Amino acid sequence: MRRIVWFGVWLSACAVAMLTPGSSLPDVLVFSFQDKIIHFILFLVLAYLGMGVGIKEKVEIWKKKRLWMNFFLLSFLPSIILETAQHLIPNRSFELNDLIINVLSVISGLFGYLYRPSCKFILD
Repeated sequence: MRRIVWFGVWLSACAVAMLTPGSSLPDVLVFSFQDKIIHFILFLVLAYLGMGVGIKEKVEIWKKKRLWMNFFLLSFLPSIILETAQHLIPNRSFELNDLIINVLSVISGLFGYLYRPSCKFILD
């Protein structure tokens, strides 16, 4: 499957996970900061998948305007929108710490993509 399809599936999963009413979620607490780790993983994968949408060449990828558009429109912006939209959902709330984790994970996804632009066995 193409990267855009994987990105769409993952973005949909993130939206469902973050916009499900809090009363519908199981109350499982393994350790105190598991919510932050879940946020980090969700948006790290989202950013990694989103970075490569529409990019064919791997030469000096960090100079490509498309990469930075993907970073902002497909990774950074959805992380902010999904977190801020939580205040509209019953039993969910906006948390600044979650937003900070989201942004840090998106930046980590960017650096991960710059280091390893594609996983040929799954994405291309």
